[in-house]
Amino acid sequence: MNSFDDLTSLDLRSLAEGLASHAPAQAELVPGQWLGVVELLTMRLTDGFGDLPTELWGACSEAFGYALETAVASGAIDYRESVIRRLNLSLTLLQKVPPNAEFDVLNPGYLIDLLLQEIPMSAEEARTLSADWRSLDISQIRLLRAVKNIVSPGLAISSLASGKEFDPRLTAWEEVLPSLP
Repeated sequence: MNSFDDLTSLDLRSLAEGLASHAPAQAELVPGQWLGVVELLTMRLTDGFGDLPTELWGACSEAFGYALETAVASGAIDYRESVIRRLNLSLTLLQKVPPNAEFDVLNPGYLIDLLLQEIPMSAEEARTLSADWRSLDISQIRLLRAVKNIVSPGLAISSLASGKEFDPRLTAWEEVLPSLP
């Protein structure tokens, strides 16, 4: 399993088990291929995760973590993008299977903590900045958009994990989200 073509020919189980064992190594693929691995695994997980036996969920979670970490290390994506991708995939999976604290990809507590660590500003700062976001320069609008891309799946994950109640640490974000570009 040394080429991108080899990876694309694998089913979800084989792909997850290979990546969970940290194969291929970062140097074996170019950055664009590592992005392709992330997208391939995301697609396979989205389509097949709910049908996998529970004992394979760990390999899938580890594989996705490795694929994201290696894509970041290769320069294919930045860390913030990896967080956004992790939150979005986890949201999709949590809509199919129940939360499970054993696996990062299904662990709402881990995911909410990750969101809160990586969000680049406070809810109050976002509220103030987004009040008249159309007058901001493009870099500030992009920052607000990144905030929205992190917060939006996090709020949905919190809702799925706890019924209708959000994690109290996200309450302010629930109020700010509609004002973000």
